[in-house]
Amino acid sequence: MGRMAGLLIGDVSKRTGISTPTIRYYEEIGLLPSPPRSSAGYRRYHDATVEELLFVRKAQGFGFSLDEIGEILRLSRSGKPPCSHVLSLAHQHLAAVDERIRQLRAFRRQLAAGVVKWGKRRTAVTCAGLCQFITDADPATAPVDLNLADRRHGTRSRARSEKVIATQQR
Repeated sequence: MGRMAGLLIGDVSKRTGISTPTIRYYEEIGLLPSPPRSSAGYRRYHDATVEELLFVRKAQGFGFSLDEIGEILRLSRSGKPPCSHVLSLAHQHLAAVDERIRQLRAFRRQLAAGVVKWGKRRTAVTCAGLCQFITDADPATAPVDLNLADRRHGTRSRARSEKVIATQQR
């Protein structure tokens, strides 16, 4: 019987810089189609998979979520040009970044004012119990989440994304 054509997962990993667990994860969530397998059960990938994985990494670099990248890939695989969809998503991302910058600037002003105020109250540095700096703060102070991770997904999706990123960095 002849040898089945295609790349092994390790070859794909070397060509893309994406770890094998991450490639398997992308298959599991449907980002990549399941590849054909050899008679021994090895995954055999096409060169197009390498191109798609490199695309995924670049799209992530522009802040696209795995769900959004999946939408883009599905459009492309169906023969529909995805660029207008990408542009629409990019506009949404830009608006979200601008809003986040606005929130962070407001938070920075708030924090800087607190630091100046607290710096003038040297005696409170030796307080016992809860820190008076915080307990005496204006109750109207809105909490700010400094986690800049993608907030369009729930905690489970964010944890999975962080797992994928950590796996890629190994």
